[in-house]
Amino acid sequence: MLELLTVASFTGYIIYLKYYADQRSAAEKQADQLREGIDLYNSEQYAAALAYFNKAVGAQPKWGVAYLYLARIYRMLGDPLAALKQLEIGKSYDDTIADLHLETGQIHYQQTAFKTAFQDFDKAIFHGASSEAFHWRGLTRRQLGQEEAAQQDLTRAASLAVAAQQAPGTLQPTDTGFINRSLVIHGAFTIANALLLLFVIKQSPVIHWPYLLAAFSAGAIGFAEPHKGWVLALLQAMLIWAGYMYVVGPAESSVDREVESFSLYGAMGLTFVGSFLGSILKRAQAGR
Repeated sequence: MLELLTVASFTGYIIYLKYYADQRSAAEKQADQLREGIDLYNSEQYAAALAYFNKAVGAQPKWGVAYLYLARIYRMLGDPLAALKQLEIGKSYDDTIADLHLETGQIHYQQTAFKTAFQDFDKAIFHGASSEAFHWRGLTRRQLGQEEAAQQDLTRAASLAVAAQQAPGTLQPTDTGFINRSLVIHGAFTIANALLLLFVIKQSPVIHWPYLLAAFSAGAIGFAEPHKGWVLALLQAMLIWAGYMYVVGPAESSVDREVESFSLYGAMGLTFVGSFLGSILKRAQAGR
């Protein structure tokens, strides 16, 4: 029974990590790994940023976000044709990145190709529905003489901008705050696993199963939260210790009590070690 629970728990963690732990889009993951180049672009170090993203597309030729920033750099350097070329390459690999269409539309707008720009902004809204995309489509509609529809788009853009500033769950505050949606979700899984681990500690006649489950679950904690895993590891360790001491209590038999004690404190130690190793694994994977 304990073997089945341990294997099931481990399998569940693998499925969770593979499909649910990282809820970011592919573009968001790419942007995270290209952070160094994005910072160079934001600080207006365009020559260094250009070299960085050229190297990035050489290593990862299908990363649409890298082409997006190449296009932005070329625009800042006054070469819209080169920018359009990069945007088309990016869209050929991933047509779902809204900013690729938004950037393309802005160039077409500046070239007074308003009908083409309108189609670009339409696609940007379809893939992202951001306030900026509605704003630009509204400006384009105005150029096309669609004043009523233009005003509707501009009004929608303003309302989305206000909602983005006020909503606590938007991407910007989530990323900058320590406690975010991801941490809360992973904390819930950690609580569930701590209860399972406490059950295994009480039921297992040997220390191996608690140690195995603690190591696997802690590795998952570190992998899911490479920067904040220590908080979840501390939560799991405190829960199993408090649950053992104040809820289930030690066994009456001295032999069983000794096994439980080894299982408990060993599992607590492995929780921190496994979390640390899991975070190293995730960072190594992100750096590939």
